[in-house]
Amino acid sequence: MPRIADQGFMEAAQDAAQRRAITGRLAGLLFAVGAIVSAPANELFTDPGVGQAARWVDLLAFVSGIVCLSIPWRRVGERWFHLLPIVGTIEVALSVWSVQTHGGIYAWYYVLVAVFTAYAFENRRHIASHMGFVAVAFAAPIVYLPSASNAPIRTVVAVPVILAVAGVVAYLREGLEEGKALLAQQARTDALTGVANMRVRDERLEYELARHRRAGRELALLVLDLDRFKDVNDTLGHPAGDRLLRDVAAVLSATVRSGDTIARPGGDEFCVIAPETSRGEAQRLAERIEIALSTLDAAGHPLCASIGLALFPHDGNTPEELIDRADFDQRMVKQAGSADPVRRLHAV
Repeated sequence: MPRIADQGFMEAAQDAAQRRAITGRLAGLLFAVGAIVSAPANELFTDPGVGQAARWVDLLAFVSGIVCLSIPWRRVGERWFHLLPIVGTIEVALSVWSVQTHGGIYAWYYVLVAVFTAYAFENRRHIASHMGFVAVAFAAPIVYLPSASNAPIRTVVAVPVILAVAGVVAYLREGLEEGKALLAQQARTDALTGVANMRVRDERLEYELARHRRAGRELALLVLDLDRFKDVNDTLGHPAGDRLLRDVAAVLSATVRSGDTIARPGGDEFCVIAPETSRGEAQRLAERIEIALSTLDAAGHPLCASIGLALFPHDGNTPEELIDRADFDQRMVKQAGSADPVRRLHAV
């Protein structure tokens, strides 16, 4: 199938922006909810100094959450996104420090940072870097809280667990993304031939018409209907017909230009969207296709196709008009039964 780099890039950029928006809101909720949940516990500390410090850290976390919820993450560069796990790790470390020997109460918040990091970032090196910072922050009480006798034991046990949590979340996320990508590919690809399906044909035609309308350029749509395809199914069986359809898709892919789009709307019908193509160029493309298809065998005969042509803007200004005109042209060619149907294409 020909590459559709421009449209694919736009879709990828939109997906990335949507992901940043969702993940940014998730970070805001984690900051705010963590602060709210910690507030009742802070009131239970008998040491006034400890309780006051913990309240200030909770206020900082709550403000961070509000800021995250207010930021338009769609318009924020991805590099700024790395601040979220860094800020989260620092605020958890401050929470642990603020309650002194009771720091183990809030140390488990590092698990939330690990889950967020593994979910938010696709690059494994970025995840490893942030988790290294988390591990250092978790081990810090050994240095600044020597009175916390259980800090070394807690670090030796908890740090591997937190890293394992991040690894599991990253593994599950990657599996879900692979499945999503596969489903998206299947939704846009004809399962039998591997070329685009009707949905992509319509999307691509809509996109190209808008682009050509702005540029004032011509665009050609070719519709192909295979001749004597029913004879192949009746004589050799449907598996042979399926193989022939795959061969047709391969021949078309090798014949059209890299910027053209091949689609199979259904049955034995194919179409080619040829951007920036005049009628004469489209007719020559149809001739090349006809010659290339004749190398295939259709129940003992060279394969032929009735090819209809519609040109934007001369034959229509919308996808529906172009498809209808090309279909009509193709039916006229098939009804005429010409030995050389390409010559029956409309002339300007």
